[in-house]
Amino acid sequence: MSTASVSNESLNTNMVGPVLRAGELADVIVEAIHRDNPDSDITVIDKRAYLRVQVYGECVVRRSTVEEVLRRPFLMQEIEPILASFAGQIEATERYIRFFLDNRR
Repeated sequence: MSTASVSNESLNTNMVGPVLRAGELADVIVEAIHRDNPDSDITVIDKRAYLRVQVYGECVVRRSTVEEVLRRPFLMQEIEPILASFAGQIEATERYIRFFLDNRR
């Protein structure tokens, strides 16, 4: 498991989530995020070259959900080439990626 943190304007609004290079895999990840966070208000900002996904507080994308959408096996590291940036902190495992805020600072 790895954890990293990025500081940007989204931290001030409690919004977290990935910024993905546009393409088929990005669309799959966005669909998986919608499925994995059913009770969250999810905003996707399409900037043509990239998609900014914004979720309040926490955003999870699970490997099993991505596999469901893709209909093939998937390794979480396949996200790395299209993950241009992110808001919040990130926790990455073989089973999921979690974007979140730790307001204990």
